[in-house]
Amino acid sequence: MRDAVQRPDDYQPFQGDQEDLALYGEELFYDDTLSTNGMSCATCHGGLSGYQATFADPYPHQVAMGLNQFGMEQVHLDEMIQICMVAPMAAEPLEWDSRELPALVAFMEQEQQRFQADPCAADPCAADPCAPCGVNPCAPCAANPCAANPCAANDPEPEARYAIASARAMPACSTGHSLQAADSR
Repeated sequence: MRDAVQRPDDYQPFQGDQEDLALYGEELFYDDTLSTNGMSCATCHGGLSGYQATFADPYPHQVAMGLNQFGMEQVHLDEMIQICMVAPMAAEPLEWDSRELPALVAFMEQEQQRFQADPCAADPCAADPCAPCGVNPCAPCAANPCAANPCAANDPEPEARYAIASARAMPACSTGHSLQAADSR
């Protein structure tokens, strides 16, 4: 499956007007018909939520889902989009020479800039993809596309580990955000 989400050797991104691509990418971000399970990108990432703090880092960089599920040490933004298409959205990856992939990349670059401008946007619920069912307040069991997470079976004390990981991932912010505020959602 790694081959489906990893850039081909001869990959050349579609070139076009970045503003037009970003507008089209925003439409696609909310389009649940891209998936086979009714999810859209916004299901997990609407309103800058669901991103780990590393989303602020320049691509390529390490992403937990890319490493844990696909064995990729680092991913480019277009590869991360493909990973999300295949894993949570249960769909085929987008065609590498399509207009859709660079459109989502252009929109996600704008999202990344917005995220970088708000260091409190990091979602503590995204800090631990291995959080056990019932512990993650942002991912109810029935709607969690990652419920088949192989990490959960290997975790003898998931509640304690999740609480520690969340506390580390969510700094107290001058805007009033805090782990306690996030946990009360």
